[in-house]
Amino acid sequence: MISDNGRKAYIKRQMTAKPTKIGVTGNVIGQTSQKIQDVKSIVVLLFMAAKNHTMYPAHHVIYKESLQKVISSMDAFLKQHSDLRLDVEKNQLLFEEEPVYRDDPKTGEWASPLYRDGIQWLEFQAGLELIEISEFIKIINQYRNLQEEPKGDLVTALWEKDFPHLQYAAMDILWKADTVKDFSTFNLIDHGGSASGNHAVEGAAFQGEADSQESMDNDMHDSIGTATDQGPVVDINLSDKDRIICEMRPEELQYIEKMVAEEEAKKNTEDVLDVLQVILMDQSEKEDFVTVLEFIKDEFKNTLAQGEFRIAHDFLENLKKVCRSCKTERPWVEPLLDRFLIHITDVSVLGVLEDVLPSLDKQYADQIAVFRKLLINLPSSAVTALGPMLQGNISTSVKRQIMEIVGSLAMKDIQPLERLLDLPDEALVKKLVYILGHIKGERAAQILIKMTIHSSSWVRLEALKALKRRNKNMVKELLPLINDPVLPIRRMVWDHIEAYRTEDTGGLILDFLEQSKVLYRTDKQILSCYRALGRCGTHRSLPFLRQVLLGQPWKFNPERSLRRRGAALALFELNTQEARKILHNASKSMYPNIRSGYQKALKDRQ
Repeated sequence: MISDNGRKAYIKRQMTAKPTKIGVTGNVIGQTSQKIQDVKSIVVLLFMAAKNHTMYPAHHVIYKESLQKVISSMDAFLKQHSDLRLDVEKNQLLFEEEPVYRDDPKTGEWASPLYRDGIQWLEFQAGLELIEISEFIKIINQYRNLQEEPKGDLVTALWEKDFPHLQYAAMDILWKADTVKDFSTFNLIDHGGSASGNHAVEGAAFQGEADSQESMDNDMHDSIGTATDQGPVVDINLSDKDRIICEMRPEELQYIEKMVAEEEAKKNTEDVLDVLQVILMDQSEKEDFVTVLEFIKDEFKNTLAQGEFRIAHDFLENLKKVCRSCKTERPWVEPLLDRFLIHITDVSVLGVLEDVLPSLDKQYADQIAVFRKLLINLPSSAVTALGPMLQGNISTSVKRQIMEIVGSLAMKDIQPLERLLDLPDEALVKKLVYILGHIKGERAAQILIKMTIHSSSWVRLEALKALKRRNKNMVKELLPLINDPVLPIRRMVWDHIEAYRTEDTGGLILDFLEQSKVLYRTDKQILSCYRALGRCGTHRSLPFLRQVLLGQPWKFNPERSLRRRGAALALFELNTQEARKILHNASKSMYPNIRSGYQKALKDRQ
């Protein structure tokens, strides 16, 4: 029960307080004052750090980051205002008589434990250090819930720490509850020990200062001793269930404790997101809305780090529906939501998946379907974070999932995938090109053509394979690859050319030969060019072929001889009346090198 002075002060504050908009439970109250808004943000950060402390060990990066945010925002405020004092009421915290935080009545997160243990106000002062905030959070979490056998209390813990920059005021209170006033209900002996039982009641009924309390403890001790001497102790019968628990092996108890901890962590995560969503929808100011979205982004990141993909997916879907339902009243909400969705695809958020993916198909096997559904519904900018994960230590099945997700996202917007292709990691780029090859559209084809001149032969080969799968005439784009230093690439180009024997193809090859653009002048390369020219049936190539076969008969060198042989081979493939006439003249020529070119081409055809 609170003292009369405390009650009067409370009533006075309520009567003189400015009208404020108090949101739903667990909500930080919306205010127009910048100072109040700053305090509200600090309180929420403190609340989030305390939540993270219950879910992660002290050395975990998520908890450390949340702690750093608290001290950064607190330090900025204290440098400007020198101190931050929060008055404590039964279920809320006040700053300058304005409510800045209200507990959820079901859980009583912060204000209630402080009020219960007699804390009247807390004051954070300039010079506050991170270790003080960290220890304060530990104390709050330790004494937040009443324990059956408490070892100390919140006020004592604060007194023992003696924080140099965190002050408080506390009063002795009797918590307004069904306090046990008749200790006779605590029958430590059977009814036969009535004398000692009465003695216990007398000791318990006596209330005083510390020496009286010690006297009561001694009396209780005496009553127990009397019971032992004067009467039989009551037999406590354990149930079968209790006996089973008592008989469990240590490793079994440890396993159960782990399961309970995991379940509590999941519940906390979902509860925090739910509370933050309610807080978000209660904000009528754009700036407040943005602030709460920042908190949601951090908690969303924590949810992914725990592998809770269903919670993350359901939260985002519900958030989209709720936000877009109020676009008429607050048209600025939808653009902010769209920007928020892009922010959560950043590497700083999705990057936590790198620690989850290695065990996705084992520890989180039941989450794979919802994992896929969650990521596919994110903006395409998620590709920037997801793509490099293909090089992580993940199983083949998970790798395939990531590739399919990246491909689906790239179909909506190909730019993030295109930017990743500039990375120096050859193996990663090869995988990304493979994904790109399964994306339809002109832009994807253009990017693949660009990748055919990549410095890595593996990337070029993968791009060429992807282009060939399109079953489209791309001779013009791919013909330069007949000069690629990698033989398999050159062979694939010739295969593609052979598949599209048209007049246009013949014209392109003729241009290559006339301008001596063929760089790898091996026998097979030169002959392949001439053979392809003849098979394309390009009649306008006849003057060029006649000149190569019959012209300058006095010149003799290996390359010239190879070209005469190629020209004759092209004329054989062309097989028109004029082509046959040119071949006949070559076979009857008085120059041995011309006749040799004809005879070698004839042999090549056999």
